[in-house]
Amino acid sequence: MATALLYRGVTNIHPTSTSSATTQDSFYRETKWCAECAAQVRYLASVNHSFCVQCGGKVRLFARDEQTRVVEASQRHRYQAV
Repeated sequence: MATALLYRGVTNIHPTSTSSATTQDSFYRETKWCAECAAQVRYLASVNHSFCVQCGGKVRLFARDEQTRVVEASQRHRYQAV
C-alpha cells in the first residue's frame, strides 16, 4: 500500500500532523512494565527485547494482571465488531 501511495506522489502516509517536539516528548514519556521494579518504567529498546533503565531487567508492555484483563476484554468484544 505504501508503494502505491508513493507512486501517486503521496509522501505523508501518517495523517496526523504533530510537531517534532510533541513526537519527541511522547517518545521520552513512553513506559513499559518492569516485573523486577514492579512499576511502569522508562526502557531501552533493542531488536528482540526492551530493558528497564533502572535495573536492566526485561520489560513487558503490560503487567500480568493488566494483560489478562486486556485479553479477556478483547475476547468478549471480539464478535461484537463483526
